[in-house]
Amino acid sequence: MKSILLICAMLLGWNSMVRAADDKRFVTDCELSDFVKTPRYAETVAYAQRLAEASPMVHYTTFGVSPEGRELPLLIVDKEGLASPEEIRARGRMILLVEACIHSGEPDGKDAGYMWIRDMVIRKQGVEVLDRVSVLFIPIFNVDGHENFGARNRINQNGPEELGTRVTGQLLNLNRDFLKADAPEMRAWLTLYNRWMPELFVDVHVTNGADFQYVMTYGLESHTSFLEEGLRQWTEQRFERQLNERMAAVGFPIFPYFEFRNYNQPESGILIDVFDPRYSNGYASVRNRIGLLLENHIYKPYKQRVLATIEMLKACAQILGEEQQTLTALIRQADARVASSDFRKQPLAFEFVPANRDSVMVDFLSWERDTTISDLSGAPWVTHNYEKPKTVRTSLITSFDSTISVQLPEAYILMPQWDKVRELLDLHGVRYTRLNGGERISVETYRYTGATFATRQSEGRIPVKAAYTTQTEELLLPPGALLIDMNQPSAKAAAWLLEPSAPGSLTYWGFFNQVVQAPGEFWVSLPYMEVKGRELLQKDPALKAEFEAKKASDPAFAKNPEAILRFFYDRVKKASEQNAEIHPAWRVMDRSQITRLDI
Repeated sequence: MKSILLICAMLLGWNSMVRAADDKRFVTDCELSDFVKTPRYAETVAYAQRLAEASPMVHYTTFGVSPEGRELPLLIVDKEGLASPEEIRARGRMILLVEACIHSGEPDGKDAGYMWIRDMVIRKQGVEVLDRVSVLFIPIFNVDGHENFGARNRINQNGPEELGTRVTGQLLNLNRDFLKADAPEMRAWLTLYNRWMPELFVDVHVTNGADFQYVMTYGLESHTSFLEEGLRQWTEQRFERQLNERMAAVGFPIFPYFEFRNYNQPESGILIDVFDPRYSNGYASVRNRIGLLLENHIYKPYKQRVLATIEMLKACAQILGEEQQTLTALIRQADARVASSDFRKQPLAFEFVPANRDSVMVDFLSWERDTTISDLSGAPWVTHNYEKPKTVRTSLITSFDSTISVQLPEAYILMPQWDKVRELLDLHGVRYTRLNGGERISVETYRYTGATFATRQSEGRIPVKAAYTTQTEELLLPPGALLIDMNQPSAKAAAWLLEPSAPGSLTYWGFFNQVVQAPGEFWVSLPYMEVKGRELLQKDPALKAEFEAKKASDPAFAKNPEAILRFFYDRVKKASEQNAEIHPAWRVMDRSQITRLDI
């Protein structure tokens, strides 16, 4: 009996040593440095692979390759080790996508995500959340920027010691690229997103700017119509409230991502930021899913920021599991509504500004502050006293007015030569069919009348503010044109891409510059108008009357030979290029026009 007890004790001791050894293998590089350092790309990938080797619940894979040749890492965490959306959804589980290092100088999500997953699959802490939720984790999205490592990046950020940069190896900001998808990394991400369509997408950042007590702020599209109404109400009334309650309970109160009305003065009032689909959480809303932006506070110690992020990821997963049936039904309803004619009865809003009504009074956790005249610059210098926390009672603006909106068509018809646009439709899950063409169809068109081009580049492009007219025309359909029927869940994504007035539209980013600004070259010479002008006057009495009236009313014109020839030249040029300025996505406003098309 004594020997058996001894063997049991030895086995228990050995098991404890094995667990201790295993646990040591899975202490993250960040923890080993006491939250002073964050690991490089190679160490980050190696840790992911160790988790996958140790736990059947973790699958390591990649979802693309960066311009500098680095693979984009992805962990799939599922209770049964399933690694496809079809298998996971067949088990009835929700999908949570967590993304870190889209701005690789903001690595909080990378280290927090690993610690959270490690605690579940290795230490079995909180693993029960995986009964209803599976997790996709991107530890580094901007892999090339991540390896542009240095101590001078984000010098005002309170740790870690060295980190990557905001932009990619191609100097693009991925969090402006969700719609136009110029970056190869973003194209890979969109392919991943379309395949999985996660119920909740969490994007982890670190904010700049004002100083306050909160370790974390957050962004949710719960105050505008960017998100379908049923999902918006759930986000505001259920998800957002529970996040605030749970985070406060674990010692990390949170506050919406915001701006002060007056810089560094919370008592002046607070404005919530909203984000269109150029940005991560705005993009999720356009796809009828929930997007959560986390903005940790740049001045807080790195350890605090990482620990707060872990608690937020736990809360998100728990709420997702608890709200499984409700949220699944609401997403199904949102997809159906956006794909219906009812959705198009109201204009789609593209831009909002805060309104000075419906504000609420809130407690904002700030600091006592002093303003002195700097002995360095001579400017007023605001400093905060971290020994004196202060609660400010102030107004929070909760209502917004739309400043840009458009009545959606029943369908768009995209001209067949715009292959790059077709590729974007595929990436955004927008369905279309090819037309045989040959019919004449009544459509609403935009014809560009001019444009203002930015004086400097943004994201490698020259932003465009275009002017145009709107009219109904009967036009001949070319073979191969794409019919984008708006009876589909991705209807909002199609509109954001194709409507010229939408912020971040393809027009804005210069995809249609050839038609926004018609070609400058016209091969007919001005002197030829001596011949053609006479011909036009002879054939067109109305033009002749206009010409004679102009000469009579404008003596300077009548005495200017070049102006007279230019009068005819401009008309010939316009007739020759009559469709040069037409927006290549025609709007079908009458559904009966669709049913008679040859598909």
